[in-house]
Order: sequence, then structure tokens, then C-alpha cells
Amino acid sequence: MAEQNNNKGGNGSGLINVLLILAALSLLGIIGLGLGMYSLWASKTQPKEAKVIEQKPEPGKIYDMGTFVVNLADEEVSRYVRAQIQLEYSKVNLELDNEVKERDPQIKDLVNTLLNDRKSAELSTSEGKERFRRELQLKINQILKYGAITNIYLTQFAIQ
Repeated sequence: MAEQNNNKGGNGSGLINVLLILAALSLLGIIGLGLGMYSLWASKTQPKEAKVIEQKPEPGKIYDMGTFVVNLADEEVSRYVRAQIQLEYSKVNLELDNEVKERDPQIKDLVNTLLNDRKSAELSTSEGKERFRRELQLKINQILKYGAITNIYLTQFAIQ
């Protein structure tokens, strides 16, 4: 009889244990579902990271130097270059604008001299053209008093 009472008591406590486990699992499921819903809601309501757009400097004033046809320094074959050159500088610097116009003959002489000192092999590569641009920019900026040239464009360029 003692065994029968234990079995009845065991079935009752076993049933309670099963109910407690089911309740705990249900509670964990509800908590997990709640956390999942919250994280989904939070991700939709959080402001998205704004893209940072870098402001690029506005283009400067462009001064057209014209087209140059210059003999190159090649010794074996007579070659020449035809180049149209444009200078870029600050729009707001009116003194520099006037100075560039006044020094036009000096700047053209610099262009002719620098091109005349080059060989066709030097100017036929992009690195050679870039070296020429930077050297010309440096030489022009050395003679200017009221500002500086920010860029030089070779809008037409042909070697023959």
C-alpha cells in the first residue's frame, strides 16, 4: 500500500513537473518572440546612417592660352607637338585674373620653351604629359604675384 501511495504521489508530482516545464518553455518562447519583434521594430525605426557627401571644390576660372605648335628636341627625326593649353585658377581672385591676362606673353614663352626642351618619347606617355603640366604650373606660379594656377589642361595634344 505504501507503494501505491508513492505511485499516486509520483504521478501528481510528475504531472506538475511536466506542467512547470511546459510553462517555462512557453514563457521563454514568449520572451524570445518579444525580443525578436522588438529588434525588428528597432531596426526599422532607427535612422539610417546618412551618406556623407564630400563637397568638391567648385571649378575655377579657365583661361585659354590658345594652340601651340612647337618643334620638339628629337635629334634623329624632326617632330613637333600641337597642344591647346588652358589654365585654371580661382574665380574670386580678380587681381590674379588681370595678372594672367597681362602676363600672357610671358606664359606663352614658358610653354614654348618647356615644350621645345622635350622629346616626343617623353610627351607620348601620360606620365610625361603630367610631368610637363606640373613643371609648367610650377614655372607659371613662380612669376605670378597675386595667386596661383591650380590646374593645367591639355585639351588638344598631338605629336607628329
